[in-house]
Order: sequence, then structure tokens, then C-alpha cells
Amino acid sequence: MDELHVLVYGELADGVSDLYRFGQFQGALAHHRIVLQPWSALANYEVRLPAIPGLDVDEAIALGLGSIEQRALDWADVMVFRRWYSLGFCCTACDTLGADAAGLAAHGRATGHPLSTPQRHLPVLWRALLERRAAGRAPAIVYDTDDDLFAVPEWTGLRRRVGADLSWLQQVLAAADLVTVSTPVLATRLAARTGAPIRVIRNALEPAWYVRAGQADTKRIETTGAHTIADQGVRIAYHGVARRLRDYAVARPAVDRVAARVAGTRRVWIGAAGDPAVDHAVDESLPFVSDPVAFAAALVAARPDIGLAPLVDEPYNQARSELHWLEYSLAGAATVATRTAGPGPYDVIRDGVDGLLARTSQDWQHSLGRLAASAALRADLAGRARERVLAESTVTARAPEWAAAYRAAAARRRAAPTTRPTSQPAARQTIVPDPSGFSSV
Repeated sequence: MDELHVLVYGELADGVSDLYRFGQFQGALAHHRIVLQPWSALANYEVRLPAIPGLDVDEAIALGLGSIEQRALDWADVMVFRRWYSLGFCCTACDTLGADAAGLAAHGRATGHPLSTPQRHLPVLWRALLERRAAGRAPAIVYDTDDDLFAVPEWTGLRRRVGADLSWLQQVLAAADLVTVSTPVLATRLAARTGAPIRVIRNALEPAWYVRAGQADTKRIETTGAHTIADQGVRIAYHGVARRLRDYAVARPAVDRVAARVAGTRRVWIGAAGDPAVDHAVDESLPFVSDPVAFAAALVAARPDIGLAPLVDEPYNQARSELHWLEYSLAGAATVATRTAGPGPYDVIRDGVDGLLARTSQDWQHSLGRLAASAALRADLAGRARERVLAESTVTARAPEWAAAYRAAAARRRAAPTTRPTSQPAARQTIVPDPSGFSSV
């Protein structure tokens, strides 16, 4: 079997999705003769523009006057684009767009909010790919997502920023040789937006990041702010950022009722320590951990007996993955998750076998009451869930699916006729050309 080169635009481990969908598979894919590399490993993100007085840079990029280093494209058999990239200046805290760098910088100074700059390299790279495709020498294009970015709600704090770049995502979907998604719901929704085959490759975890339940220390007390991690009682855990209180509210009445009735119950939230609303809702609030490997250790250290996966039943949440169940299962907890009215992320759970599903408030109270009252039931559900995750949802188990997908995309591109370039999204940044001859941005 020939070696296949797969190039990912972006990085392999900058965020949770990067690592879960790409970075953690790098070593496992090598066993299938798939070489997975980020763009930065083979090229830089510099765009060079001619220094023409009065040149409108946005127009120059749209007309193809910019250039990039293309040796990475010479190397690649497959080029992967993932989720979403911002093509405009934006504030990540208040979900606003800026007209230019100076205006956004002023907003940042006034508010103290974190800012992000456009992916200036991306429109130029896209044009280069389309030109290569017209010449019959482009790598296959794969688009991957684990969220429905066409249904992002206001509460996420991403709606305006993502919405501004949906035209770019639609172009990628139209040009893709293959689309990979994390759930069947996403596959169904994207089918109307692409003519490419769609493969569902569910999320996976690396078991080595988690300590088997029972191996962690069982006698310890730590203080975190106003909350103390205790050692006795049933520990009911949830993880997420503070805005996920809207999802937690689905289960909260049942959780509070169990806490009031069962002595020693501890309500634990991982990921929002210091938020007043979260601190008020639980007994222990632990810090946000962005690195997935460190998060796995933090989840195990929190010693959950029961893991909560509540969701508001809405289109965006229906397309999410079963990642909470995977994580709780490897951390040794029995999961109670939302059963959505239609297809949803926790359909994978076999209700009563490797987890419990709840749709109504009565369901939540019944499920949590049963688990809180029976250590044997918790151990049985958690044990079966762990066995299943280890058999089906590890990096080793999923790597062959990714390898087959990349090879299928490359084969489809080789068999495809050449196509003429199509339009690309206009870059929304303002760049002043360097009078020395070229500007590098």
C-alpha cells in the first residue's frame, strides 16, 4: 500500500476539536501508511502582495495577485479543512466583527476583550487549490466538522462570527471530494449542501489519558476557592463552560433533589470555577482545563460516580457528539444523558445497559435517584460503558476509518475530471502594501 500524505490547514492540537479529530491520530495513522501533517510543518502562513500604490488589498487577493508558498501543496495527496476559520477581524468575547485592525484594536483596549485576526492566508490558498484543480494536479479536498455551523445559536457567542463566513464554508462543501462528520445528524444536514460523499467517523479518545476507576487516590481533600473536594458520598459531575448552565438546567432540579435526599451527595462542575452562577448551583466548582490530556486527568481526579450529559433539545445540540459519554465512561462514571425528541448525540447509549437516557424531568429524577441509591447499578453501567468505549471508540479503533476515508478522497480526486476555478470569498481585512516591493501579511 502506497504512503498517502494528508495536510491539515491549521494545527493538529491547538484546540479540542483539532486534537480529537486529527492530532491524536497522527501516530496511529502512520501504521496505515498515512502521513498526517499540519500546514505549519511544511509551509508558513505568509501572503505576499505586489506593492502597487493605491492597490486595494482585498481586491488584489480576490484577483489572485497574492501568492503563497506552495511546496506543501506539492507534497499533499489530501488537503483537509476543518470546522470554521474566521476571515474577518473579530472580538471573541462579544461576538462582534471589526472593519479593520485599528478599529478592532481600539475595541480591545477599551474592553479588555481578546481579539482574533483574519485567516489572511486562506483566500490565497483557496485560489491556488482551485487553479491546481483546473490543471489536474490538486490534492483531494476533505472538509471535516463536529458541529452544525449552519445552526449556531446566539447563546454560543459565535453566531455572528460564524455567520459572516458561511459563504466560505459553502464553497468548501461544494468543492470537497469528501466530507467527514462526527454524527449521523450532521451527515443528514450537510447532505443538502454538498455533492460529495459523506462519512460519519465518530469521536474517539485515547485511553492512556485516563486512569482506570479505582486507581486514583481515594483519600484526599483539596480546597478550590470557596469549595472543598470531599472524599465521601455520591459525586455527580458535569463539565462545560459557564454558558452551559442553560443545558445543566435540564437536569438541575433532579440533581438538587438527590442532593437534598441522599446524604453526602456532591454536585461537581468542572470548567467554570469562579463564575457566581455556577458556584451557586454546585458544591464544588473546578477550573477550566483547555488541554484535552490535562482535562482527562482532571476529570479522573474529580472522581465522578455519575456523569451528567443534559442538553436543551434544539437543532444545534442535536448535532453534537457523544463525547461527554465517552469521557465519563473512561473516568469510571455512569452517565445520564438527554434523549432528544428526534435523532441526537446520545442515541449511541443503550438505555439501561451502558448508560441511562432521560427526556422529561421525571425521567431525570428517576434515573438519578436509582443511581444515587445503588453503587452496584453505577458500577454495572460504568463498567459496561467502559468496555464498549475501549472496544469501539479509541484512537486505535477509529484510525482505520480515517485511513480509509483519506484514501477514498484521494482516489475520487484522481478519477475526477479537471474543473475551472470558481469564485472565492473576498478577504475582509485591510493591509497596507510594503513599499519595498511586496507586503507580507
